[in-house]
Amino acid sequence: MRKYGNFQSANNINQEPDSKIQIHLKPVDLMRYWRRIGIMSDFIGYFYGFSFLPNVPTESMDMKNSDIVNSISTVFNELLENAAKYSYDKKADIEISLIHRGKTFEMLVRNKTNESNVTAYEASLKEIFSAKDLERLYIEKLETNEDDPHHSGIGLIMVLKDYPVEMEVSFESEGEDTFITSRVIYFTNGFPQS
Repeated sequence: MRKYGNFQSANNINQEPDSKIQIHLKPVDLMRYWRRIGIMSDFIGYFYGFSFLPNVPTESMDMKNSDIVNSISTVFNELLENAAKYSYDKKADIEISLIHRGKTFEMLVRNKTNESNVTAYEASLKEIFSAKDLERLYIEKLETNEDDPHHSGIGLIMVLKDYPVEMEVSFESEGEDTFITSRVIYFTNGFPQS
């Protein structure tokens, strides 16, 4: 198993969940109707937004414009897009686990892929997680990947530089297939203090 990431809060995943949702989707459903990714992401943002904003009325503009709701939606959207994009078998399940634990929200997305997709994605992850300055890398990618923004890593860079998250991506081979598991912990009250 190969892993990449900035994951430091493993103790959070050992706590008992306050709630957990598991979803299985087919990449073909997401690729055929790309807008479904945004709809699912917005739903997850609102669904869990209630957990982190309990005193905000559901129909208020405060809920709709909440940083937590919008950022959970954005981070989840990026994970789901990457799973759909890098899935080799478009009919194999994308497995999703969404776990609320206190002040954290964990997103796990697992998909099946092949070696050529692994090579491209792994190269992008190596570059992202070895970068000393994500802001500079982001600008470089914007400038150099105008022709192919879908395989540039711009979305993951944005998530890591702009949101209070830790991320780990692992690659596990099983025969000719490789499973990619992306795990993100979103800290609803900012990064934990060391």
